[in-house]
Amino acid sequence: MEVTNSGTDTDAVFDFVIPRGEPGGGGTLDVLATVDPATQSPGAGTPLIFSNNPLVSGTSITHQASSPDVNINQPGIYQATFHSSVYPNPGTTIPASVRVQLYQNGVPVAGAVARHTFAASTEEATMSFSVPFQVTNVPSNITVIVEDDGFTFQEAALTVVRLGDAS
Repeated sequence: MEVTNSGTDTDAVFDFVIPRGEPGGGGTLDVLATVDPATQSPGAGTPLIFSNNPLVSGTSITHQASSPDVNINQPGIYQATFHSSVYPNPGTTIPASVRVQLYQNGVPVAGAVARHTFAASTEEATMSFSVPFQVTNVPSNITVIVEDDGFTFQEAALTVVRLGDAS
Protein backbone atom coordinates (compact mmCIF):
# COMPACT_ATOMS: atom_id res chain seq x y z
CA MET A 1 0.00 0.00 0.00
CA GLU A 2 1.21 3.51 -0.80
CA VAL A 3 0.07 6.80 0.79
CA THR A 4 0.99 10.21 -0.61
CA ASN A 5 0.05 13.75 0.40
CA SER A 6 -1.23 15.66 -2.63
CA GLY A 7 -2.12 18.68 -0.46
CA THR A 8 0.03 20.98 1.64
CA ASP A 9 1.69 20.51 4.99
CA THR A 10 -1.18 22.43 6.68
CA ASP A 11 -4.02 21.20 4.45
CA ALA A 12 -3.18 17.54 3.83
CA VAL A 13 -5.00 15.49 1.19
CA PHE A 14 -4.00 11.84 1.40
CA ASP A 15 -4.07 9.63 -1.67
CA PHE A 16 -4.14 5.89 -1.01
CA VAL A 17 -3.00 3.36 -3.62
CA ILE A 18 -3.83 -0.24 -2.79
CA PRO A 19 -2.23 -2.72 -5.17
CA ARG A 20 -4.58 -5.15 -6.82
CA GLY A 21 -4.04 -8.74 -5.73
CA GLU A 22 -4.49 -11.94 -7.65
CA PRO A 23 -8.10 -13.00 -8.37
CA GLY A 24 -9.61 -15.16 -5.66
CA GLY A 25 -11.03 -18.60 -5.99
CA GLY A 26 -8.21 -20.70 -4.61
CA GLY A 27 -7.76 -22.86 -7.70
CA THR A 28 -9.58 -25.92 -8.94
CA LEU A 29 -12.13 -27.59 -6.72
CA ASP A 30 -11.66 -31.35 -6.22
CA VAL A 31 -15.00 -33.14 -6.27
CA LEU A 32 -16.26 -36.65 -6.91
CA ALA A 33 -19.92 -37.51 -7.46
CA THR A 34 -20.70 -41.22 -7.54
CA VAL A 35 -24.15 -42.76 -7.94
CA ASP A 36 -25.99 -46.03 -8.37
CA PRO A 37 -29.52 -45.83 -9.79
CA ALA A 38 -30.10 -49.60 -9.38
CA THR A 39 -31.74 -51.23 -6.38
CA GLN A 40 -29.48 -52.80 -3.75
CA SER A 41 -30.47 -54.96 -0.77
CA PRO A 42 -27.23 -55.28 1.19
CA GLY A 43 -26.99 -57.32 4.36
CA ALA A 44 -26.11 -55.82 7.73
CA GLY A 45 -22.57 -54.49 7.78
CA THR A 46 -22.33 -54.39 3.98
CA PRO A 47 -21.27 -51.32 1.99
CA LEU A 48 -23.39 -49.74 -0.73
CA ILE A 49 -22.02 -49.99 -4.26
CA PHE A 50 -21.74 -46.94 -6.53
CA SER A 51 -21.71 -47.87 -10.22
CA ASN A 52 -21.18 -44.54 -12.01
CA ASN A 53 -19.00 -41.44 -11.60
CA PRO A 54 -20.89 -38.63 -13.36
CA LEU A 55 -18.49 -35.97 -12.06
CA VAL A 56 -14.79 -36.19 -11.28
CA SER A 57 -12.70 -33.03 -10.93
CA GLY A 58 -9.16 -33.06 -9.60
CA THR A 59 -7.04 -35.96 -8.42
CA SER A 60 -7.41 -35.97 -4.64
CA ILE A 61 -10.62 -38.11 -4.70
CA THR A 62 -10.95 -41.27 -6.80
CA HIS A 63 -13.47 -44.07 -7.23
CA GLN A 64 -13.54 -47.14 -9.42
CA ALA A 65 -17.03 -47.66 -10.92
CA SER A 66 -19.06 -50.50 -9.34
CA SER A 67 -17.02 -50.36 -6.14
CA PRO A 68 -18.06 -49.30 -2.62
CA ASP A 69 -14.71 -47.59 -1.96
CA VAL A 70 -13.95 -43.91 -2.43
CA ASN A 71 -10.24 -43.18 -2.10
CA ILE A 72 -8.76 -39.94 -0.83
CA ASN A 73 -5.21 -39.24 -1.94
CA GLN A 74 -4.43 -35.87 -0.35
CA PRO A 75 -4.67 -34.77 3.31
CA GLY A 76 -7.20 -32.05 4.07
CA ILE A 77 -10.76 -31.24 5.07
CA TYR A 78 -13.51 -32.92 3.03
CA GLN A 79 -17.31 -32.84 2.92
CA ALA A 80 -19.29 -36.05 2.27
CA THR A 81 -22.95 -35.84 1.26
CA PHE A 82 -25.06 -38.99 0.89
CA HIS A 83 -28.68 -39.63 -0.02
CA SER A 84 -30.78 -42.60 -1.12
CA SER A 85 -34.38 -43.78 -1.31
CA VAL A 86 -34.97 -46.70 1.06
CA TYR A 87 -37.86 -49.06 1.64
CA PRO A 88 -38.34 -52.25 3.66
CA ASN A 89 -38.03 -55.59 1.88
CA PRO A 90 -41.10 -57.86 1.76
CA GLY A 91 -41.23 -59.89 4.97
CA THR A 92 -39.35 -57.34 7.10
CA THR A 93 -41.09 -57.06 10.46
CA ILE A 94 -42.61 -53.61 11.00
CA PRO A 95 -41.75 -51.36 12.79
CA ALA A 96 -38.26 -51.68 11.36
CA SER A 97 -35.24 -49.41 11.74
CA VAL A 98 -32.40 -48.92 9.30
CA ARG A 99 -29.17 -47.01 9.70
CA VAL A 100 -26.38 -46.09 7.28
CA GLN A 101 -22.99 -44.79 8.39
CA LEU A 102 -19.93 -43.36 6.65
CA TYR A 103 -16.71 -45.15 7.55
CA GLN A 104 -13.16 -43.88 7.05
CA ASN A 105 -10.56 -46.64 7.04
CA GLY A 106 -13.02 -48.93 8.84
CA VAL A 107 -13.85 -46.41 11.58
CA PRO A 108 -17.26 -44.63 11.81
CA VAL A 109 -17.11 -40.92 10.92
CA ALA A 110 -18.76 -38.90 13.70
CA GLY A 111 -22.02 -37.30 12.58
CA ALA A 112 -22.07 -39.13 9.23
CA VAL A 113 -25.10 -41.27 9.97
CA ALA A 114 -28.71 -41.47 8.80
CA ARG A 115 -31.46 -43.57 10.35
CA HIS A 116 -35.14 -44.15 9.80
CA THR A 117 -37.85 -46.27 11.43
CA PHE A 118 -40.50 -47.59 9.06
CA ALA A 119 -44.08 -47.69 10.39
CA ALA A 120 -45.55 -49.45 7.32
CA SER A 121 -44.27 -52.05 4.87
CA THR A 122 -45.24 -49.78 1.95
CA GLU A 123 -43.39 -46.72 3.29
CA GLU A 124 -40.46 -45.23 1.37
CA ALA A 125 -37.99 -42.83 2.97
CA THR A 126 -35.14 -40.64 1.83
CA MET A 127 -32.08 -41.04 3.99
CA SER A 128 -29.27 -38.50 3.91
CA PHE A 129 -26.32 -37.01 5.74
CA SER A 130 -23.79 -34.29 5.02
CA VAL A 131 -20.71 -33.92 7.18
CA PRO A 132 -17.20 -32.50 7.05
CA PHE A 133 -14.33 -34.77 8.04
CA GLN A 134 -10.54 -34.60 8.16
CA VAL A 135 -8.06 -36.81 6.35
CA THR A 136 -4.56 -36.81 7.85
CA ASN A 137 -3.08 -40.04 6.44
CA VAL A 138 -3.31 -41.03 2.80
CA PRO A 139 -4.38 -43.02 1.03
CA SER A 140 -7.64 -43.02 2.97
CA ASN A 141 -10.74 -45.05 2.14
CA ILE A 142 -14.37 -44.12 2.80
CA THR A 143 -17.46 -46.33 2.42
CA VAL A 144 -21.17 -46.08 3.23
CA ILE A 145 -22.16 -49.11 5.32
CA VAL A 146 -25.74 -50.36 5.80
CA GLU A 147 -26.01 -51.40 9.46
CA ASP A 148 -29.29 -53.40 9.30
CA ASP A 149 -30.80 -56.26 7.24
CA GLY A 150 -34.13 -56.14 5.41
CA PHE A 151 -34.00 -52.96 3.30
CA THR A 152 -33.66 -51.94 -0.32
CA PHE A 153 -31.74 -48.84 -1.37
CA GLN A 154 -32.36 -47.12 -4.70
CA GLU A 155 -30.81 -44.06 -6.37
CA ALA A 156 -27.89 -44.01 -3.91
CA ALA A 157 -25.54 -41.04 -4.34
CA LEU A 158 -22.36 -39.96 -2.59
CA THR A 159 -20.58 -36.68 -3.29
CA VAL A 160 -17.19 -35.90 -1.75
CA VAL A 161 -15.65 -32.42 -2.00
CA ARG A 162 -12.20 -31.34 -0.86
CA LEU A 163 -12.73 -28.10 1.08
CA GLY A 164 -9.08 -27.30 1.66
CA ASP A 165 -6.04 -27.93 3.80
CA ALA A 166 -6.30 -28.55 7.53
CA SER A 167 -4.90 -25.73 9.64
